[in-house]
Amino acid sequence: MGQFANAIILLAFLGCVMLTEGIQVRSCPNGVPPPAIVSIAGCSEMPCDFVRGVEGGTMTMVYEAPFDIQTLRYDRIITALGVTSPLPVRPERENGCEFVIGSMCPFRQGDLIISTYTSSPLAIYPLVSVTVEFYVYDEQDRM
Repeated sequence: MGQFANAIILLAFLGCVMLTEGIQVRSCPNGVPPPAIVSIAGCSEMPCDFVRGVEGGTMTMVYEAPFDIQTLRYDRIITALGVTSPLPVRPERENGCEFVIGSMCPFRQGDLIISTYTSSPLAIYPLVSVTVEFYVYDEQDRM
């Protein structure tokens, strides 16, 4: 009964995500294709605006596992005022396996993965436009 209930929840969630139109995202400069669907709460088109000091901007990504995966890890790179640098994900949000919906790590090649990440821009961030490249790695640092 537990697996059946999880399958129903996953299908219902996936249906909701598919019904909401994902936003257009750009491919990252390294050539890695973006997820099949990206949805950001409160944002219907790029660029998305976020309020400093307020948790929000939950991003839901739907993608297919390109290979067998044991663990998922989140990372990001930002570009602001022409300067690109890594912006480490807080340790409590780095483990992507904790933010998978409807399934759990490990994954087999071809499995559907639905994962989320919530952004919380700090209140001290300056009021400038920032481009964020968000990455999901496996245990071998493959994207």
